This record gives sequence, C-alpha cells and structure tokens, in this order.
Amino acid sequence: MVLDSYYYILAAISHADVNAWAIGYSWFLRLFGAFSHSPMLLVIFQYCFLEAALLLFFLSFTMFFKLSLWSKRILFMLLFGNPLLLYTANFVMADALFISLSVLWITLLVWMVFKPKASLIWFHALVILLVFSVRYNALYYPFVATVTLLISQYSLRQKILGIILQFAVIGVFIAYTSIRVGAVSGQPQFSPFGNWKTANDALYMYGHIYQKKHDTIPHQFVTLDRLVREGFTYDGKVDDLLDYTAPFYGSIYMFYNSSGLVQYKTLLYGEDTEFVNFTKMARVGPLYGQYGAWLIRKYPTAFLQYFVAPNACRYLFPPMEAFASLPPFFLRPDYLGHAARTWFGVKTLSTSKPAIQLRTYLLSPYQNLAAFIHVLFLLSIIGYAAMKGFRSLPRTELLGFLVFSSFWLFDLGFSLTAAATVMRYEIFPLIIECSVFMWLTERIYGENAIPFPMRPQKQ
Repeated sequence: MVLDSYYYILAAISHADVNAWAIGYSWFLRLFGAFSHSPMLLVIFQYCFLEAALLLFFLSFTMFFKLSLWSKRILFMLLFGNPLLLYTANFVMADALFISLSVLWITLLVWMVFKPKASLIWFHALVILLVFSVRYNALYYPFVATVTLLISQYSLRQKILGIILQFAVIGVFIAYTSIRVGAVSGQPQFSPFGNWKTANDALYMYGHIYQKKHDTIPHQFVTLDRLVREGFTYDGKVDDLLDYTAPFYGSIYMFYNSSGLVQYKTLLYGEDTEFVNFTKMARVGPLYGQYGAWLIRKYPTAFLQYFVAPNACRYLFPPMEAFASLPPFFLRPDYLGHAARTWFGVKTLSTSKPAIQLRTYLLSPYQNLAAFIHVLFLLSIIGYAAMKGFRSLPRTELLGFLVFSSFWLFDLGFSLTAAATVMRYEIFPLIIECSVFMWLTERIYGENAIPFPMRPQKQ
C-alpha cells in the first residue's frame, strides 16, 4: 500500500465519481468489493488477469510474427516468470489493471491489422474507454489506434467509424468527468491532478532559472509566482529529477509544504488536515495548469534542459520508486490507514524482514535491465533497417511493426514531457520492446532469418 492506494480506497468507500487520481481503479475496487473484500483475492485476481492478458498477447504475437521455439521460450519466461509483474499485482494500485487493459488494447490493434473484423472496432472502443478511465497516461492511445486503423485493410467507412467511435467514448468520459469536477471545484476541468502536474514539471525547470529571469509576470500569476520564488529561496536548493533519493519521486512541488503551489493553496483556503484535499486541489487546478503551461512556453529551451533531458535519463534508468521503498509493507496509522482497514477488514499489515530483503534482491537488477532492453530494442531496429530488412518484410508484419513503433514513439514523447518517469510507468512499454526485439533478432540471426542485400551469401 502506497499513498495512491489509500485515496483509491477512499474514493471507493465514498462512491465518488471523481478523484485526484483517475477514477477507474476505484470503480474496479467497488465492483470487486461486491464479491469480496479480501486483499488476498484482490491480488490473486489482479495477477491472474494480468497474466491472462499477457497470454493472449503472447499467443497472438507468436502466431502473427515468426519466432523460433527458443525465442518463444525466452519470451514466455520474460512474460510469465517475471517477479516484477507479481510485485506489481501485489499493490492496491491501478498499475496491474492498467497494464492488463493496455496489453489487451495493443493485442486488439495487432488483430485489427492481421485479421480485421468489424466487431473488433466496437470491442476496441470499449477497451480504450476502460484503460483511459484507469489512468490518463492512455491519453495518446487513440492516436496510436488511429494510425493502426489508417494503415489497416478496413474499408474507408469502417476506418472512419473506428476513429470517431474511440474519440467519442473518451470525449463523453472527459465531458462527464469535467462536469463532476466542476461541481466540486466551481469550474469545469478534466484533471486537477494533471494541472498540478503541469505546474510541478515546470517548476523543476523554473528553479534553475528564476533568479536570472525578471520578465513581466501576467497579472493572474503574480501572487503565485511570488510564493513559488519564495519557496525556492526557503528550501535553499534546486530540486533535480536525477536525484533519485528525493521524496515524491519527481512530484515534490505538488506535495512539499514549502512549495509555492502548496503555499498558494494554503493562502487561499487555509491549512489542511488532509494530505490531499481534492476540493481545494481542484479549485486552484485551472490556474496551476495555465501557470505551468505559461512557464513552459516562455522558457522552452530551459524546459528541455532541466526537465526533458533529465527525464530521458530517468526513462533509460527508471527509479524503482514503490518497488524499493518500505511504506508499502505497513499500514498508515492515520485516517487513511483506517479506511484501508475498514475496506479490507484487516487490523494490521506486517511483513517479515526476510520477505522485504527478498523483494530487494529480486528487483534490484531491474533498473539496469530496463536500460539494457531499451538499448537492445533500438539497436535491433537500427540494425535491421541498416540491413534493409524492412524492404523484405511481408506487408502485414511490416504494418504490425508500424503499430508497435508508433506506440513506442507516442509513449516516449508523452513520458519525457508529461511526468517524471518511474519503473511502474515503463512496464508495459518494456513488454512491447522485449517482444519486438525478440522478433527482429529472429529476423536477423534466427532460423526464420531472410537474406539481406548487405549480408554475404554462403558459397
């Protein structure tokens, strides 16, 4: 259990329609709670659902993309013998559900390329709505799906239907959420948390340059900007995304008491007894989103230098975050912990020291492993392209590769610019990268390899 877990539970208990975090996982908890409040059954279900989605992806991928028996075995072990996935499912968090739905979503895209059927368009609209409701990282999924539909063999009418349908269902969800948040905050907005995140990301840049910049501040930001500058002065140091020991793992300006964002909220609405007061957060959300966007537009080069560039390093070597901290093993003693005890019917949460040490031992290589997979994925694409292998690919396999590569490009752009990356956010992309790497390696060296113009032929 981490901080997010308690707020998911609170939203489930209160039957909330909106939350600081995406509401989908809280709705899932309510649905699961209609059958059981056992934490053990919840973890088992999350893990089984994740592995079922991965099994469908594995069977589909190995059916449409030629792999040798040994390549299939290696990929199978990476997907089904992976302790990181087990620990992911062990959290009361949206990650396991989000990854499961994302795997189902991209599996659907593969089927829409290789075996296009009208029913898949409707099923895709449902899945993309579900995955978007669980985490707003899926904001770029419709654009990947649009690329897929455009290159697929669907008729023009079906392509238009598929594109419009996915944006329509997400649009309805965004409109509903905006109205509900507006009822709480007094002004319609989709994601107050996202607005705070925009300002937070901008401050990681602004802290490095604010003393050198004395530009005119738009009148609506004057007080907020003054408190932000005072917050930098109060801390006496500039926060850096590459400081993996810093609290909140890249979201320090959203939660730290000395942060100008927190101070401005306090100035307007007073001190909080709650760590995350959604109502107050939502009330200042639009202003924070505008402030963060203004700073990024004003200083784009500095944003690239102090946020995007270090975030690229985090993308390559993602912080383990929840997978390396101790709070997940203990229940909080405050009202948040009380909500968790009430929901799950437990009195305490304790884990033995050897079990914690085992987690550290099993997961400690994953940061370097993620970097290794990223590099191998890129090298396999570069190598295959240099050997002009894509020219010889069957059309459907080439289109399938375009689906995966467009997903990777959209995900990379989103990951580097929207939020500080941590390991939990990279699990799904790493699954795709592993699969594509195995396939391209097979095309270059394996028994299914085809001759390339640059490869010398045996005499």
